[in-house]
Parts: sequence; C-alpha cells; structure tokens
Amino acid sequence: MKNTLILLSSIILTTVLSGFKYTSPFEPVAVIELFTSQGCSSCPSADRLLSQTISEAKKDNKNIFALSFHVDYWNRLGWADPFSDEKYSQRQREYASAMQLRSVYTPQMVVNGSTEFVGSSSNELAIALGEALNSKPSVTFKTLTATVENGNPPKVKYELDGTFANCKINFALVSLSETTSVKRGENNGRILKNENVIRQFISISADSKGEINFEKSPVPLFNNMA
Repeated sequence: MKNTLILLSSIILTTVLSGFKYTSPFEPVAVIELFTSQGCSSCPSADRLLSQTISEAKKDNKNIFALSFHVDYWNRLGWADPFSDEKYSQRQREYASAMQLRSVYTPQMVVNGSTEFVGSSSNELAIALGEALNSKPSVTFKTLTATVENGNPPKVKYELDGTFANCKINFALVSLSETTSVKRGENNGRILKNENVIRQFISISADSKGEINFEKSPVPLFNNMA
C-alpha cells in the first residue's frame, strides 16, 4: 500500500481549465497534500504556510504543486467546513495506514506520498521539498491538455512518457482562493483564507494515453478558478 500511495502523487495536474497545454521533461516534482479543516484551531497556521509556499514556488519557478484537502471529521464540533468531503478523510486514513501512524490528525502535510509531518512545520516542509526536488521521476506527461466547452466540466487528455506500470495519475480540480467567515466551532469569528482547495479529485490507473471528465456540479464550485 505504501508504494502505491507514493506512486499516486508522482504525476499530477492541478490546473485544468481553458485550453491549458503542458509538456515537460523528466524534471523533479514536489506534490504537497495538506489535510486541513476550517473547524480546527491549529489549521490556519498550516494554511498560511501552504499559501506562502505556493507564492514562493511561483516566484522561483519551482515544480511544486500544493493541494488543500479539507477533511470532514471536524464538522461534528460545530462548524461544517464547506469544502470538506469524506473522500478526503478516507485518503488521509489510507496514508495513515500505509505509514503505520496511530491515527489521523490535522493539520498534516504529505509530500510526494512518502513523507508526513505536522502541516505548520516550515522546517520539515523545507527538508521534504528539498528531497523531492532532487529525485528524478521515472514518468512524466508527454502531452497534457485541458479544455472547457459550452460551460461543460473540464475535459482532460493526456499522454505519458516513461515507466508508468503500476502507477496512478491524480487529477485535481482546485479553487485557487476561498475566503470564509467562520460562524461556529474552534475558529468562530475568524475569517479564513484557503488556497488551492480541492473541489474534485480523480485518481486512475496510468495508461500510455487517455481522457478523463470532471463531473458537472449542481451548484457553483468556485469563486476563483485557474
């Protein structure tokens, strides 16, 4: 299971709207998964660290993809995080099982599916990113295109290059920025900003090429989109 989870984060598309086209050589990539909740008083510091990392990665042109997964197990304490989903809690539980952790917790960061630590720890994040960005992947996207037509959900086409046997590809549809006024729970009265919030997440077995379609939502998913 641990090897599978490492491979789950090996190739990822986080921005999939409006005629995006991507080509890349076999360059190191770092994927940060932050498991967080608006109902957790310890999480805003990790959310800020993720936002800072996103900003610095853009500035320095680093191959760092940061994703914010909002878990749902804090919802019972008074504030239902509007971006939470049981599927994201389950993903975190799978990491806990693979890494032989005693329990899940927030905030938690996982880098490239193999290293986990408290999500507000800038020192551990720096070490994990340094290791990830010095590890050359065995597979990459040869082509990657995403389009939206006539208001339909994004459609993504891809072609892989390299050794992709037993790999999975993760496709994430994210909201770049969400601001929420929290009315109850541990963060009652606070205005929270979350970046790269996962709204839909699709994981498929890797093939030489393929196509995926995100689902159409009955309600608007985004305030800001990429």
